Amino acid sequence: MDQQQHSTVREGLAAGLVGGVVAAVWHLVVDLVRGEPFYTPNVLGQVFLGGDITPTVRTIVPQAVAGYAVLHFALFLLLGIALVALTHMASRNPALRMGVWLGLVIAFLFSLGFLLVLYWATRQRFPWLPAVGGSILGVGSMGVYLWRRHPGLRGALREAPLGAEVRSPPHPPESRR
Repeated sequence: MDQQQHSTVREGLAAGLVGGVVAAVWHLVVDLVRGEPFYTPNVLGQVFLGGDITPTVRTIVPQAVAGYAVLHFALFLLLGIALVALTHMASRNPALRMGVWLGLVIAFLFSLGFLLVLYWATRQRFPWLPAVGGSILGVGSMGVYLWRRHPGLRGALREAPLGAEVRSPPHPPESRR
């Protein structure tokens, strides 16, 4: 698709909605398998919105679940807009592709560390593995959505893989001793 046919905000909201729904469904499935529906958004809502480092895990707090749902989708929508903006920039300037990739990896590792700290701070009540799984699936689904919407970026990656955007500097000739 041509760049002019894309609205960064509209496409970002769509990408964020895709990621948010996939992550929410993941949390619901994990909680249903555990036999504790809404456990994950209940604990996440109590931790993020209430600042409670010892959240109640036996009783569902509807305000925590609803508040976390709003926060969850707001964050995914903002992330979607940011990813679309980065995708559009990388489509126009191939040298930015490696920077976007490195930024995503660093952001993922930072969030992984943050979730692990919350897990230990809440005395292992924070569901960090489901949160990591939901994040991976949510962001991954956003990536697939953007990958399919930007065939020009796919073609550019086929022609020049990541890291091939810049030529290596010339090496000095070997000196003979």
